[in-house]
Amino acid sequence: MLLKLFLLFISVSVLWGIDIDENTSGVDILSKSYIYIDKKHITKTRDILDYEFKRSYKNSVGLGFVDMYSLWIKFRLKNTQNKTITKIIEYDNQETEDIYFYNGLSTTLDGMFHMHKSRYSINPIFKIKLAPYEERTYYIKAHSRISTLIAKVVIWNEHDFKFHDQKHKLYLFIFFSIIITLFLYNFMIYVFTKDKAYMYYVIYLFGIVIFQAIYLGIAQLYFFSNLLTVEITKATFGYISILVVPIILFTQEFLNTHNFPRIDKILGAYLYILPILVLLSYDNIIFNLNIIVVFIPLGITIIWSGFYALYKGEKQARFYIGGWTFVVISLLLSVVKSMGLIDISDDFQYLNEIAFVLEGFFFSIALAHRINILSEEKESVNQKLARFQRQEQERLKELVDEKTLKLQQSLHEKDLLYQELNHRVKNNLQMILALIKLQISKTHLEQTKGELEVTKNRINSISTLYEKLNINSAEHNLSTLEYTKSVVQSFSPNFAKDIEVDYALEYDLNVDSLVYYGLILNELVTNAMKYAFTTSTLQEKRITISLTKKEKLLSLIIADNGRGYREKREGSLGLEIVNTLVTKQLFGTINIQSENGTKITIEWEENE
Repeated sequence: MLLKLFLLFISVSVLWGIDIDENTSGVDILSKSYIYIDKKHITKTRDILDYEFKRSYKNSVGLGFVDMYSLWIKFRLKNTQNKTITKIIEYDNQETEDIYFYNGLSTTLDGMFHMHKSRYSINPIFKIKLAPYEERTYYIKAHSRISTLIAKVVIWNEHDFKFHDQKHKLYLFIFFSIIITLFLYNFMIYVFTKDKAYMYYVIYLFGIVIFQAIYLGIAQLYFFSNLLTVEITKATFGYISILVVPIILFTQEFLNTHNFPRIDKILGAYLYILPILVLLSYDNIIFNLNIIVVFIPLGITIIWSGFYALYKGEKQARFYIGGWTFVVISLLLSVVKSMGLIDISDDFQYLNEIAFVLEGFFFSIALAHRINILSEEKESVNQKLARFQRQEQERLKELVDEKTLKLQQSLHEKDLLYQELNHRVKNNLQMILALIKLQISKTHLEQTKGELEVTKNRINSISTLYEKLNINSAEHNLSTLEYTKSVVQSFSPNFAKDIEVDYALEYDLNVDSLVYYGLILNELVTNAMKYAFTTSTLQEKRITISLTKKEKLLSLIIADNGRGYREKREGSLGLEIVNTLVTKQLFGTINIQSENGTKITIEWEENE
């Protein structure tokens, strides 16, 4: 058995050995290697010897998403120098999950799911050492259950590889710096404009950072643990959708696709379909990542949306077409590369990054242009609104002038009618008073004369109030003091002329209360003048009328220094009228005290 293995290694070394020396660096060795597509998951190199390897003439091999396959690579290196050399074997694909490197003596495990703490490079690397003129056969086994299986192998000097890796990281750093700068720039514009298009674009730029950090292996190298990397990889379609969904929303908002119902429905359908596919493709539950083929018609739809919107007159669509063309072509090439169809990464190593940056600049210009368009539209709307306001103001002015003229005419007519009504009411009241006076002059019975006199005074109090209202029609309230004096003076000549009346009125009643106040005042002051002072022994006859307000409570006090209140007058018509007015109309209370004269206190709350 050992002889068989020895003869096999000797024979293959003659056929495909690769000569190297200390200057060999950056050289592709996959095109000089042999490959075998393993469908049985062979784990030991001794078992793989029984299978036939085929020569690879390509510098990269892409199998796409093949979770049941493994790729074996066999190559033989020969040190052509008389000294020991050390080399770096780079597996140039950071997405491969499991990579086994067999050097004939030991096995090293690396890959996206097996990053060790000492690894500094983005791509998996394996260090080899060859003694002078030594030849050795190496095997690489690559397997991915979820991610795409793409292989490329390059041999480096240690120094050259470190420079190569640092340069690669520098380019990626520049790329992420540009995207993050664009993110902050557009975020600040969104804060000030509140434009949804900016919001979706900011989310899209954030999606680029997430997507590229995972796709390029930056997140796995610096931020994720191996366990977290496994879980994130299971949801690969999910983090791709984080990039795609904002693209759809941005397209709908930026191009106003609601004006194009068919395109809008297609884009809207993807918003419902993608979350379902994210769930069904998690950990290859139903679909593996070949389902990313659904993004091909989406990319075509997005580009077509831009051309159609431009055709329909959306000026900003030309920026949209320019920006998305780079990104969509780049993403479509990434899709077909992941599916193992076309790989142009050797000729365009940073195609995705360049496309994203160009797209970012295009859309920053496009969104700035959008602000100008919105400003122009706003200015146009403001001008139309200003014209409309002027027209409305002129129309309203004409309408107001017309209505004002009609109101003035109507008011003039009402003034004439009001004057006529006042004249008639005044004449009627005067006629009634004249008839009562005539009746008084014709009546010989003193009791009847007294009753007619009281009736005349009652009517006179109302007539006086009405006259005051006519004179002060422009005022809201009348002077209660002046009205009180007028009422008292109208009937005081009929009684003793030596009665003094003191007025202490601190508040003006409203018109509604004055009607009842006048009648109450007439009854109580008339009674005081009529009945309080029948003796000639008093040196001074005095009646005091006061009106005060404390908070909402009004207090009317009518007091005299006469002989006091007599119970036999309690059932008189005058007091019955006063009691009815106080309790039923003013909703107040009345209190009569008869000590050293008579003091009648009436309290009620006046409606404001």
